[in-house]
Amino acid sequence: MSTLPEWIAHPALKPTWERVATRLEQAGLVPEGSVRVRLASREERQAVGDLLGRTITREAVSVDLAALDRRLRERSGVGGLDAVLLRLGISLEDRPAARAAKTESRQRPLSIAAAAIHASWVPDWVAGLRRAGLLTNRDNAESIARNAALVLDDLTRSERRSQSRVELGARLLGDAHALDRDRLLHQVVIRGLAAAAGVPVPTGGRSREALWARFGVDPDLLSRTCLLWGLRLASDSPVAARLAAAAEAGDPVHVTEWDLRRTPRFIPAPDTRVLVCENPRVIEGLAENGVAGWAAVCTSGEPNLVVDKVLDQLARSDVELRYHGDFDWPGVAIANRAIDRYGVVPWRMTVDDYTRAVRADGLRLGEGVVEPVWDSELGAAMRSRDRVVHEESVLSELVDALASEP
Repeated sequence: MSTLPEWIAHPALKPTWERVATRLEQAGLVPEGSVRVRLASREERQAVGDLLGRTITREAVSVDLAALDRRLRERSGVGGLDAVLLRLGISLEDRPAARAAKTESRQRPLSIAAAAIHASWVPDWVAGLRRAGLLTNRDNAESIARNAALVLDDLTRSERRSQSRVELGARLLGDAHALDRDRLLHQVVIRGLAAAAGVPVPTGGRSREALWARFGVDPDLLSRTCLLWGLRLASDSPVAARLAAAAEAGDPVHVTEWDLRRTPRFIPAPDTRVLVCENPRVIEGLAENGVAGWAAVCTSGEPNLVVDKVLDQLARSDVELRYHGDFDWPGVAIANRAIDRYGVVPWRMTVDDYTRAVRADGLRLGEGVVEPVWDSELGAAMRSRDRVVHEESVLSELVDALASEP
């Protein structure tokens, strides 16, 4: 910088050089166009006049970059505009080139995904990934795109096999956890499966698992369970024998996807009456009190796919399915879906049941109102009281009511 003449390196030129550098970067480091510079003092006007080789009397001046570049090449002794700025300590970036490189970097993983599979649904998948920005600014985006395409190509072939995500990840990618729910690859593949199935991208855990299952994939056969109590099956299968032994002992028991596959027809014994509850504590209470004449199925909140299959088969067997859950908006939503899917009958879930149990110091219901399809007055009462009644808080009443029925 010390070799530059004063008419270039004068301190008063600093704002001018910064404006010129910005315009040069915007032009792709090509000295063309002009930039308007405001001159705040007489000293700046004098310095800019010396730089441009003319007298400046106004408070602003338009600097022609091409003309300035020619003047510097002729007189600076170090080169044109870019060389002078570098000697002044001002680094330059080709902004159009940087934007193009960034755009190409964002597009490359999507191009890889689009080229890897030849199917009519692929453009929708890629467009969804672009909108969501899942692969934007990620160092491993190309690898994820390739792995997702490999998985999707395998799953969308005409021949499907029943397998777990662990098996699928290990077989195709050499990583049993590659498709775990907390991995980005899981999200990218889910969007591809939704596009292939022609359905919206699932937003809840149950709908995601249902979409995986549609292509023959389960998380595994053991991790998801359905909690049962007192249920006996009308068969002589090993699973039926285990359930019968648990019912005889009065013990709660879990069944898995493994059990359901070994028992294709999950048909209950004749005259079975089933309470479907939302919370495991209810099962515990029934077991503790040894309530006779009833079986129970717990959804443990929103039913997973194992619970869904159990309730679906029970509903197809025409058994009596009563339902009780939490008096809060998520509980009402679960109850509404259970009525629609399995034909359950809400039990002890009327407006009178709620008003008897509600407490002024209970938790607030909050936002997200869901109307109970079975009792409009209940919804109004819940909105008015704005208090939650959890299923566990009325457990003794539920147990007594079941025990007192013939």
